[in-house]
Amino acid sequence: MLRCVLCQCWALAVCVNHDTLNFRQQILLYFKPKTFEFYRDKTIYELVGIKTYKNYLPTTGDIVRKRRKITQIKISRTDKINELYKYERKTRNYEWRHIIGVIIFILLTFMLNRKLTFFDLVFLPILNLYVNIYPIFLQRYNRIRIIKVLQNNGKPSPYESLDRKIFEE
Repeated sequence: MLRCVLCQCWALAVCVNHDTLNFRQQILLYFKPKTFEFYRDKTIYELVGIKTYKNYLPTTGDIVRKRRKITQIKISRTDKINELYKYERKTRNYEWRHIIGVIIFILLTFMLNRKLTFFDLVFLPILNLYVNIYPIFLQRYNRIRIIKVLQNNGKPSPYESLDRKIFEE
């Protein structure tokens, strides 16, 4: 029942007949970069400062990775494309974790049996923005960059088969 309701919501949100897409494809449709995420030659994530946020992440930010000599994507000449596809899947996984984090954060905030102070009402959304919302933006930004590199190398987007299915209707 819940699955059917979710499918119908997805279908309405993306104007696609939900009977032709299975549940997995509808989830993939969410992760596919949207046209509103692009503005001129940039993404909306660049406009909200995702590059600055990316530099200062405490565990995997650019500054920390350079100091600790951490390589997020191990690219060799022969396996470059496969590594990009794997990392694109990882961005979906990380984004999904943060979506769940947003939901849990909001539920815990309002399910606590205490009156929220003005400080709570200001601090908690800012904390949620830093801990969950911006990481979701970062994963979407990374996914857009990965897809652009794949397409520049003549490889299909992971969402190309989904696009074909939608446009067949």
